[in-house]
Amino acid sequence: MRIGLIGAGNVGVNAHIPAIGANDGMELVSVADPTPERLQAAADAAGLQPDALHADWRDLLARPDVEAVVVATPQRFRPQIVIAAAEAGKHILAEKPLALTPADAQAMIDTARANAVILATVHNYHFMPVYRDIKEVLDGGEIGQPEIAVLNYLGVEDRPGAAAFVPRWRHNAAESGGGVLMDMLHVVYLANWFMGGPPVAVSAWIDKRLEGDGDVEDIALVRYAYPQGQALVNMAWGVGPGGIEIGGRRGRIVLETEGYGTHPFVAADRVHVVDESGSRSWTPEEAVAYGMAGIAGDFRDAAASGREPIANGEAGLRVLDAVLGAYVSGALGEETALPLPSGHPVFSKGSAGIADLNLPASSPVVRRGLFGTTLAG
Repeated sequence: MRIGLIGAGNVGVNAHIPAIGANDGMELVSVADPTPERLQAAADAAGLQPDALHADWRDLLARPDVEAVVVATPQRFRPQIVIAAAEAGKHILAEKPLALTPADAQAMIDTARANAVILATVHNYHFMPVYRDIKEVLDGGEIGQPEIAVLNYLGVEDRPGAAAFVPRWRHNAAESGGGVLMDMLHVVYLANWFMGGPPVAVSAWIDKRLEGDGDVEDIALVRYAYPQGQALVNMAWGVGPGGIEIGGRRGRIVLETEGYGTHPFVAADRVHVVDESGSRSWTPEEAVAYGMAGIAGDFRDAAASGREPIANGEAGLRVLDAVLGAYVSGALGEETALPLPSGHPVFSKGSAGIADLNLPASSPVVRRGLFGTTLAG
């Protein structure tokens, strides 16, 4: 599979290029990025010649030697690029979140389907050994039907983007669509994976308690309701407790992290399983490149065989919807049904649509001016 990389930021250069190189049957043949410094960084990392580099992603899509693309741009640029790539007959591995709005994500899915190409989403935590271990225990029925999962990620590192672009773009709702919950939506799809499907409702409290720039949340305490259980997803930039606990009808699983910090910013220390027969524990294997090599290989195999990838476009849409639903719940102070209906302003506008809702003045979203809201709006 001959790959074109669109977007040479930190994730593109430091994660996707090594992931492609780690897989047999994949070759990076071209890179596109409008920033000369980042384009050269990608060329140096991949050993590409000048004729393989493009300032305009359209020139990359026009290359007949590119069979598939990795789209690693900021999310507001992805819909246009993914739709054009699908129309050009290229298979697509798109970074998360797929888009700023569910409406755009649905358009991306529909275009890929209409052109019979694979659209995969970078949900790379599926390939981290610690989470695969937990999923294997759940699937084996050892603790019974999971009833409640608590996923604490309250010490997420606030890592800036590439200095040559806009390092703090993730703190601008118009660019990112949201703050720490959007940035680390990995934890939301993990909750869905562990609980057996997407949530049907969400209750959330979100706020911005740290000083600094931006109009996005830096803490989110979220309860997702599933047909057969609940998941608590607690997340923040800064310093806080980490780890996972899942309770089933016959036992429980506990993930301890190094210093009780937030994985993968600290190592996964031990996984404990306690059930009717006793207890056992082990130290999970380290993830190879945060699971990126695994997600790239899965994309290659899905495109070659025509099967669905582990995280297709629909999976990306469901997670985006769940994150935006949490923002709606936090803004209104009430439980929100999922998925968001197509007529909802947040379905079509993303987090910018929250300003169109009838928000109470007491809402943290209004008091902090998050997502473009004001006290009068």
